[in-house]
Amino acid sequence: MTNLRKLFWEKYTLDQLNSAEWEALCDGCAKCCLLKITDEKNIFITNISCKKLKVDSCRCSDYPNREKNVKDCLKLTKDNLHKNAKFLPSSCSYRLIAEGKSLPRWHYLISNEKERVHKLNHSIQSYCISETVVEKENYEDHILAEITEEC
Repeated sequence: MTNLRKLFWEKYTLDQLNSAEWEALCDGCAKCCLLKITDEKNIFITNISCKKLKVDSCRCSDYPNREKNVKDCLKLTKDNLHKNAKFLPSSCSYRLIAEGKSLPRWHYLISNEKERVHKLNHSIQSYCISETVVEKENYEDHILAEITEEC
């Protein structure tokens, strides 16, 4: 990892991070890659992952082109983080830093172990299913929770 300043997540605000630090902050949980469904007034998160997500690694198979090829892709930026915070889990590194909180001890920037997020079940690896194997009419069967402002 180049261009990462020592303990950047503790010393700088999100606005002060360079692009390498911004990308490095992601713990790889892939919770932002879970599909959301809506009805008239509610938004629900499912255990269905985006078709581009490689479930075994929790990595996007087309990361550079994800927005172009997946219309509802949630690409976090410094400019849209506040607006999208409600779609992020409380354990999201971006959300934690924005709220002035510390990264969890299992985060690879602290533990130096990228797979720890999966080993400790903080990722979606063990419970998600790809949208390629679920019919749209069955999405409701895969709802995990309702998204609220407090999430």
